[in-house]
Amino acid sequence: MRLASSQDDHIGPRPVSLTELPVIDFEPFHEGDDATRNRIAAEIADACEEIGFFTIKGHRVPQALREGIFAQSARFFSLPVEKRAEVAATEDWYRGWLGTQPGEKLARNSRLFEHFRMQCDLPADDPDVMAGSFFHKPNRWPDDLDGFAETCNAYFAAMEELSGKLLHAFARGIGLPEDRLDGMFDKPVSQLSLMYNPPLPPEVSREVTNMVPHTDDTPFTILAQDKVGGLEVKRRDGEWILVPPDSETLTINVGDMMMWWSNGRYLSNAHRVRNISGDERYSIPFFLNPSLDVIVSPLPELVERDGRARYEPVSVRQHLSRFYASFKQQHDE
Repeated sequence: MRLASSQDDHIGPRPVSLTELPVIDFEPFHEGDDATRNRIAAEIADACEEIGFFTIKGHRVPQALREGIFAQSARFFSLPVEKRAEVAATEDWYRGWLGTQPGEKLARNSRLFEHFRMQCDLPADDPDVMAGSFFHKPNRWPDDLDGFAETCNAYFAAMEELSGKLLHAFARGIGLPEDRLDGMFDKPVSQLSLMYNPPLPPEVSREVTNMVPHTDDTPFTILAQDKVGGLEVKRRDGEWILVPPDSETLTINVGDMMMWWSNGRYLSNAHRVRNISGDERYSIPFFLNPSLDVIVSPLPELVERDGRARYEPVSVRQHLSRFYASFKQQHDE
């Protein structure tokens, strides 16, 4: 996660209609012919070059599943703190609940949010599981929430399926075979988070946020929002725009790894969260990640096309290790 400049904290967002962020109908891509898929991929590429964010309808994630995951998230965060703490993530087992520090002071760089994080559970005889890999620990599930684990796993599977199709669109958008990135995800270490943002006090200063300005480390993120809102995205001209919530669409944003693969054509853009609605805010981001042994660097075809590589190679294992270390530090401060 790259943090944006602190001066961004002082710039207010401009409310916009959802149509000011590209809204793309993804339905024809699922089973369309080459011309159709290329057309939609070009729309996605344009959005990723301009702002690094777009929303999709026609994603085929069932409404009942989307409603179900939000209902389960609200159930979890309504539990007493001591019950949430029973599944708290730890330094060496980083799945489960992470909460706001008690007595968090309302100041710049406050992080006023909680989340519950999960990843794919692998079989007990998987070599990485048997070796005790930090990245392949089992999930922690609360004892008292019937259906919670099942709904989370079902939603996670739906995000993996959609991610595969989006990867094909991203590849087509830069003129490559749609399966060009598939080999990077033989054993992905993706993450699903149930996010809870309490409302900020009405009198709070502009510099206080629930989530500070940052970019995502991942190739891309798929975000489901509730009806409260609070997500703000930075435009290329430096202006922040408020993304209106829409529970029917999913918001996609480019992360650092996709920017590196694309040699800078796709923009990994700064965003933040400020919940000043007066209501509790829930969101469900899915962070796609490659296999740990992948080295992310500008794709050779694009380096040849552009004449040079704009980014140095990065090990996924080392990159995510740095992320976990920095995230822990942020929560410990």
